[in-house]
Amino acid sequence: MINDSTYKIRGTKVTSPYPPTLTPAETRLVFSLQKIFDPTLIFPDCYLPKPGTHLAPTSESDLTQIDCIALGEQGIFVFESKDLGGWIYGRGDQIHWTAVFDYGKEKHRFYNPVKQNDTHVKAVQTIFPHPVPVFSMIVFGNDSILKQVSAIPATCHLCHQSNLRQHLANLDVPKRYSSTQLSELKNTLYAARINPTNFTRLNHIAEITAR
Repeated sequence: MINDSTYKIRGTKVTSPYPPTLTPAETRLVFSLQKIFDPTLIFPDCYLPKPGTHLAPTSESDLTQIDCIALGEQGIFVFESKDLGGWIYGRGDQIHWTAVFDYGKEKHRFYNPVKQNDTHVKAVQTIFPHPVPVFSMIVFGNDSILKQVSAIPATCHLCHQSNLRQHLANLDVPKRYSSTQLSELKNTLYAARINPTNFTRLNHIAEITAR
């Protein structure tokens, strides 16, 4: 803990205004992102009002949890981390995707990360008074193989943890923001960020599991 209101992510220069609850995959993601983005412009374990709700939520059900947000010269990057192994099958328009293990002997269904992160992207867009470029980034663990993944929207990007830096470098989008403008985006995002309770975090995990 740096002070009474700022907590440092162990092994990084990234901080949070409350103690973040990160999975091992999310911790690895933050560690990688600090080598690409300014650590002060990285927001791990970020809670925002759900799209369509009031910007001053009155209950935990009004919130959505985002694994990580990073601000860069190109725009705002919204990250969803998936620490899954096996072969990954899915389409961008399906509700669920499937991870296949042990040569097909074991299968695990999980909520479509494209749809999941689309909600996060909309939540980020909602807090700004003017349109901002927001990029949906789905990051899979290195033990997974995207065996058959299709119909992914052009606004969504899939990659593995190991090639995240290269994938971001290859994005064909112009630089839009100066350091001053990035500070303004940071202030807006920081003001909209919600300090969650433990109950909120447990509700989020239960909701994703149920899906």
